Amino acid sequence: MQTPNPLAYSARLQEVFAQHADPHLAAPMAKYMKNQFLFWGINQPKRKELSQQLVRELGYPKEEDLGELCRLCFQIPYREAQYVVQDLVRPQISRLGVSFLEVVEALIPQKSWWDTVDFLAPKLAGGLFLRFPGALELYTGKWIESPDIWFQRSAILSQLDFKSSTNADLLFGYILRRADSKEFFVRKASGWALRNYSKVNAPAVERFIRTHALPALTKKEGLKWIARKNPHGVI
Repeated sequence: MQTPNPLAYSARLQEVFAQHADPHLAAPMAKYMKNQFLFWGINQPKRKELSQQLVRELGYPKEEDLGELCRLCFQIPYREAQYVVQDLVRPQISRLGVSFLEVVEALIPQKSWWDTVDFLAPKLAGGLFLRFPGALELYTGKWIESPDIWFQRSAILSQLDFKSSTNADLLFGYILRRADSKEFFVRKASGWALRNYSKVNAPAVERFIRTHALPALTKKEGLKWIARKNPHGVI
């Protein structure tokens, strides 16, 4: 199968998705995202189905073409096109090179909101960081120092799915670096990251929260799992 070039792939994507647009779903989907983005009105199960249909029809792009296709998806005005990036890239994480992190990094500040950042950072970048651990601090060290809150959130969430492979010193350091942030999405991310890590190392997380000045939201979110498991033992 001859996979079409990224422009042709993008054009076919838009054609297929437009054929399944549902304005009755589009309006509430846009409202949920505070009307920041246009939607075709395609829910997640249908979107994944259409993404798989495209792959069956067109094949997977080569790595260099996949990166360009991802960039083109972020230029399409309909939000589902950005979500398709996750559908196309996640199944290919095991074959992508470390240089694909440059693509992910370029997408984080594009049309940024929690819905895209929360798959770009932990799912795509995170999947690559697990394969190329030497790149973790190289990229996230830049992100946590960025004035862009979405890069800060990305740095904090980059190890969200690492479980026992989490670099705890790096995670705790990033949370402390932004502990004075007034941004909801940064404070929430810190709590979420702590909560996930508490599932494999609850004592370390509880000790970290007890011994550092952290925002109330971060503490609350970070202790949720611990509190469910041991309601009388948390601070």
